[in-house]
Amino acid sequence: MGRAKSMEISGIRFKKKGDVLLYLKEMLNKYRLEEQVSVDDAVFLSAALLNHPDAKEKIGLGVSHFFVRSADYGTKCFWIERIDGTQERFSYKSCVC
Repeated sequence: MGRAKSMEISGIRFKKKGDVLLYLKEMLNKYRLEEQVSVDDAVFLSAALLNHPDAKEKIGLGVSHFFVRSADYGTKCFWIERIDGTQERFSYKSCVC
């Protein structure tokens, strides 16, 4: 069995990747659909998004803000509104590599 790998995002150190996933899941679930995330959470999401395998494409010209919207199968996920007004969803799970 492998050893748990610690991870640091936005100055917060997590003992293992599962802790990061739980943190992001709790963050997602504290928002209502179409609600914009707080400035503090946006700072964390910006840092986490840099770990996404498609970060460059997701970020595009730059992020204006993050919000929560419906996803597939009745779930919800984080969305980006870029500075050019386009929107893109992303999986927080893909940000924990």
